[in-house]
Amino acid sequence: MERTGRQRRAMSGFRSGPPFTTTLEVLSTEALRSRLKSAMSVTEDVYVNAGVDEAKYLADLAADIQRNLCEPFPVSARVAEPGFPEAPVGQEISGICLACREGYWLVYQPEPDRFLCFWGADKKNLSAPGIYGSPLYCWSA
Repeated sequence: MERTGRQRRAMSGFRSGPPFTTTLEVLSTEALRSRLKSAMSVTEDVYVNAGVDEAKYLADLAADIQRNLCEPFPVSARVAEPGFPEAPVGQEISGICLACREGYWLVYQPEPDRFLCFWGADKKNLSAPGIYGSPLYCWSA
């Protein structure tokens, strides 16, 4: 049976979890931005140096994410040291990029509902160094 390009893309999907294109189609830009906005209120995992105005630092991080929002798009990266609990170094993982700047990519994975960061200048050759948590934590890493 001959498959259309769309069917082939939908079948190729995530390395783990639902097909990526299907997930992206279900999650509208509005839904992704809403999830990001609600998650930006989580600050417990963000390290703030001694002597730094915590409220200002957190507000600046949030504002920087807002300035660097992009139209959500699928992106993949190779896991780098120290890796993720469920993904060994070298494995390819995917997500939806929500914000990016100068080699830094804020990524959302609908399954398992988490934010992480990818690093690299070339969108086709990114690394995922095992940093995940709140969007503010990821952006500050």
